[in-house]
Amino acid sequence: MEQKKDRKHQILEAALRIFIIKGYSKTTMDDIVNASNLSKGALYHYYKSKKDLFLSLIDHWEIYTFKDFYKKTSNNKTASDTLRFFGQNVLKTLENKKYAYIAEVEFWALSNQDKEIRERSQLLYDKLLNLFEKVVEKGIKNKEFKNLNIRKTAMVILAVFQGINWFVIFNEKLISPKEYIENSIEIVINSISK
Repeated sequence: MEQKKDRKHQILEAALRIFIIKGYSKTTMDDIVNASNLSKGALYHYYKSKKDLFLSLIDHWEIYTFKDFYKKTSNNKTASDTLRFFGQNVLKTLENKKYAYIAEVEFWALSNQDKEIRERSQLLYDKLLNLFEKVVEKGIKNKEFKNLNIRKTAMVILAVFQGINWFVIFNEKLISPKEYIENSIEIVINSISK
């Protein structure tokens, strides 16, 4: 069981690297075989096609890239501090795993072209939006935040965090990712706080 998990992780990590370098359309299963140092049979044992592998990669990306994002230790934090904690995790990921954001851009691009990829990406989007809704709801319940439309506020917060992708795509020079995240979070917190 553990070996199966390790092999799948090895394949998914190799696939992530290759998809980032070559993009989905130019990546072949042979590229992933070579990058994973496993046999073609091993690859096809776990994934029947490139698309199947890519769909699995969306979940893998979330689990291994943002494992601290969903920590339960935020229960004793204020809603504002929880948002700041998320911001720190986004910055840590950008610093240590910049490729994760490049992969996210590839997921977005393919979501427009493929129904299954869009549906899988939608599940991830809904999960993140739900997480931010819970934070906003907690802030309202604890009288930290104004009585706001929870869904709309969560969408604004998610958009702030998604904005970090611009730093990966366009290599912004006038403001650092740290300044962007910290300032944006504080603007949101100040605008929704009582």
